[in-house]
Amino acid sequence: MGHLETMNAALDDGFPLTAAMGVSFLLLCFAVFQLIEIRKAVSSPLSKIPGPWYANVTTLHLMYAFAKGNIWKMVEKSHQKYGSIIRLGPRQIWIADKEAMNQILRTVDLPKVAMYAEISRDRFSPGLFGEIRTDPHKRLKRFLSPAFTIAYVDKLDVLFAKCIQDLISRYASRFDSPKAVSFEEKGVTDLMVDLHDVALDIMGECSFGRGFGQTNPDKAVEPGVDEQVWRGIPHAIFTGMTRRYQQVYIKRFLRRMGIDFKFDWPAEMIKAIEVIVQKRKKEPESVRPDLLQHLVDEGKRADNDVKMATRDIVDQMSEILLAGSETTSGTIACLFLELARNPDAKEKLLSTLPVLRPEDPVITSKEIRTDPKFAYLNACIKENLRLHPIASEMGRRTGKDWIKLVGYDLPPHTVVSASYRDLHRNPEFWPEPMRFWPERWLDDGERGDAPEPDLQAYYPFSAGKHSCIGINFAWAEMRMVAANVFSRFDVVEVPGQSIDYRQYITMQFDNGSWRVALKPRYN
Repeated sequence: MGHLETMNAALDDGFPLTAAMGVSFLLLCFAVFQLIEIRKAVSSPLSKIPGPWYANVTTLHLMYAFAKGNIWKMVEKSHQKYGSIIRLGPRQIWIADKEAMNQILRTVDLPKVAMYAEISRDRFSPGLFGEIRTDPHKRLKRFLSPAFTIAYVDKLDVLFAKCIQDLISRYASRFDSPKAVSFEEKGVTDLMVDLHDVALDIMGECSFGRGFGQTNPDKAVEPGVDEQVWRGIPHAIFTGMTRRYQQVYIKRFLRRMGIDFKFDWPAEMIKAIEVIVQKRKKEPESVRPDLLQHLVDEGKRADNDVKMATRDIVDQMSEILLAGSETTSGTIACLFLELARNPDAKEKLLSTLPVLRPEDPVITSKEIRTDPKFAYLNACIKENLRLHPIASEMGRRTGKDWIKLVGYDLPPHTVVSASYRDLHRNPEFWPEPMRFWPERWLDDGERGDAPEPDLQAYYPFSAGKHSCIGINFAWAEMRMVAANVFSRFDVVEVPGQSIDYRQYITMQFDNGSWRVALKPRYN
């Protein structure tokens, strides 16, 4: 009994004391670690770079801003306060200097930060957006490039046209509806949602061989696939990618603890795409000259050159679907927003476009690109890309060597983010930078008093080896959607809306909504 009492006493007294000592030791170690990090940060060459005082010692504010999608606001305010180079973390800087931007993207061509690989499901076999390794990125881009040439994209015009015609028909049907509402109310629509839907259907048609029924729910889904699953593929992809972006720091922390955590795609989605892949392999009549077929026939993992399995194809196509729809829909929405809020520019644009009826043929991208009568539309798109680049920034990093940027020596393993948006709005390079001024992009004789654009301070699709592979695809979609909608409808913003932005991967309207009133031009 005496021994039992002694053990109980040890449990009551010794164990709590030992636990307390252990916790105290861990706290002491954490404090020492923090002091070492603070000392390193303060003594770092980066301490000479302007920025808020707390940037020397912590990244918590960056983690929070990334997760909330408003890191761009912090960067914008800091550039305004401190200049073209700023330090926002112990080894995180942002640059909006023209010459330094050229170094980052072209001459030195700094590699992308590791975070992009974390966004992918499998960081060892990511899509092109998430591939940060030099040789695998080069191989993957070389493999995908044939599907994004101007000549190839021109052949896709018929698929673009199917989806855009669905959107126009949906709009026209509103005014033919017998519903007892006013003519003005019939034209009210959430344009942001509509543009997102048509972008998803375009990507579905051009990549998977069939749209997702976002714009026209009456269209048949892929045979052999559950209708609800097929229509839910875009939502599954966007939800999955957003979650990965928001929790990227958690994934990295868990990996340091020995836990390799992955966000997988929904099983139903994987099965649906697998049905298509297997069908393409077994049924010659189902073969189409599209990106999916290119991956099925010749796709190889960029890391080991082994033929892609279905799961690899799902990962590649999911990232391409995201990159090819969220980017263009957000950018086109900003174009419509700028034109709606700049009535003089809108009226000038409408005067240059034909007036078409809903049933008239869709204007093709090649026609818009080559016909001089669409010069002002192309100028509006270029000016919109200046004010609203697809991504506000791109994260790069220094390698093993030091590099000099904007007069500062940056040590190895420094995160260097290229601030596209802030460079595009710098008055030193863009007079009246906040003005939507399409005339900047017209020929000399038609520019009037607008300043000539500074193309060395313009990176709407990045530059260098990591430039956007989908630039021709994006231009085709922007041109065709804008030309065909504005040739049939005027667009007026519904009053009382406040537009803000958030960025996880690309800049988007914060609440995903923007309501407008459509007014037919063909009546």
